[in-house]
Amino acid sequence: NCLLGANSGLGIPLGNNCIVEAGLYITGGTKIELFDSAKSSKGIFKGSELSGSSDLVFIRNSLNGSVIARPNKSSVELNTELHSND
Repeated sequence: NCLLGANSGLGIPLGNNCIVEAGLYITGGTKIELFDSAKSSKGIFKGSELSGSSDLVFIRNSLNGSVIARPNKSSVELNTELHSND
């Protein structure tokens, strides 16, 4: 139940309901600033420390290029018509 944007990739396993921004590659050594639902920083973590985490959106800060993760408030569902094998 994760959505990987075009040309994104992972070097760590994710839990459920995560979204990774297009073009973003997350490795075990990637520095990621984690935010809570109140938009307060919980600190900077290595990708390996967030391995297996669920319900996160991984994006790049458009001003400085840093990687951030924030709670995912939406669910990921495939379009059944688009992904049918009929």
